[in-house]
Amino acid sequence: MDDVQQLGEMLRHYADSEAHKRQVFESQSAIWATLIGELFDQIQQWLEPVLAPNLLEVSREPYVAFGPSVPVETSTFRTEKLSILITGKPVEFVPDVMGPGGQISLAVMGFTAARYGSVSLVCLPPSDGWQWRKTNGLKDPDVFAFDAGFLAQQLQSLIPRERS
Repeated sequence: MDDVQQLGEMLRHYADSEAHKRQVFESQSAIWATLIGELFDQIQQWLEPVLAPNLLEVSREPYVAFGPSVPVETSTFRTEKLSILITGKPVEFVPDVMGPGGQISLAVMGFTAARYGSVSLVCLPPSDGWQWRKTNGLKDPDVFAFDAGFLAQQLQSLIPRERS
């Protein structure tokens, strides 16, 4: 095989590899978007019995996820974010760009998590179970199963307490 033929073979192999990567990415993106939509449906269903104007409101809006390696201008991660307004305090569930192996994470903003902490929801397909992860500095994150009761406890912490 001469160098030109080898070059042609290498280009075909590269094109096949890129097409496969794109196909995997697109199928993982579809799963990612579906699981986020299902999560938001579930949260709305959990909170439905206690919705009240100006006390507890839930809304969703279109959102394009982006990150350091995927700028918003070129991101193909089209989804939505969910907002909860509880006693005037906003809580937002904002999807991050899909991680390795199809990992889904959502930044949860509105909860204080100490000085350098953050709160996120994480799902690693093929599992469809969500975990609440609270990180604080360099320590391992505190991880909790995410369900209706756990969300209710977190939201209760945002309701101002009567001082007597």
